[in-house]
Amino acid sequence: MGQTLVTLRIYGPLGSDEVEALADTGATFTKVPRSVAQRTGIQAGYEAAVQLGDGRTITRNLALAEVELEGVRRPVLVAISENGEQPLVGYTTLEALGFKVNTVTHALESTPAIEY
Repeated sequence: MGQTLVTLRIYGPLGSDEVEALADTGATFTKVPRSVAQRTGIQAGYEAAVQLGDGRTITRNLALAEVELEGVRRPVLVAISENGEQPLVGYTTLEALGFKVNTVTHALESTPAIEY
């Protein structure tokens, strides 16, 4: 299985910053490094317990930020990680912005929101 890397722009009260992130359909939240949060001025206002791939559960700080993928910009909760961790785009952000990952082409595709 291949990886889908995307360019993610994060907006905060101090400006915006761009990171290359892994589109991770197994991750709930989008995760950005603390340095990006500091440069953009986004501040944690929430916490959530998250389970890591190795089975450990940790607490992540969450902040409300606007994010942009492929020209679509919307507010979402993002997890703030330590510097050096891989930035991720989680499934809640993908769904909020109207994207899904094509597992054959490893590209993002537009998809409508679901309302049953």
